[in-house]
Amino acid sequence: MKTHNAAVAAKEREVLARETALQEKETQMAALLSQKDAELTSLQAFILQLQQQSQQDQVVVEQRVRDAIAKREEELRVAVVKREEEVAAAIARREEEIMGAVRAREEEIVQAWKTREEQIKREVLNAVEERVTWVETRTEELRLEEEALTDIKKELDSKVKTIEASTGRRKCK
Repeated sequence: MKTHNAAVAAKEREVLARETALQEKETQMAALLSQKDAELTSLQAFILQLQQQSQQDQVVVEQRVRDAIAKREEELRVAVVKREEEVAAAIARREEEIMGAVRAREEEIVQAWKTREEQIKREVLNAVEERVTWVETRTEELRLEEEALTDIKKELDSKVKTIEASTGRRKCK
């Protein structure tokens, strides 16, 4: 169980490290967004300057800025979607790792239980066999003892009859 807990703790530290890395990447993305926002602000200032210079240049510049903004927004959307997919994949991998570790531990426990159960069965069977052997030996000993006692009883009965017969003859005389 300690090994399992240690494995789970190691996996959790790994997840925390991954989450920290993700947060750092998100911070970098935010800094990049801020930089791009600053660039957009700079471009907008440039537009104002161009408006003062020329009406014709204004239309061209506005179109370029819109295109640049649309392009950047699209890049950001793609980056966000990509990052969300990476995070989802990382979470799924982590969940699968944890479930794999749990399944492996459950299998270890089941195997240990089966081994212990087989050991107990063997011990019980050995104890039963020893007891049966003892009972059989004891039964044989008692049978032999009963035979010996029966023989002694017969011998005593025969001696009693002989004594009674000899005592009875003496009384008759």
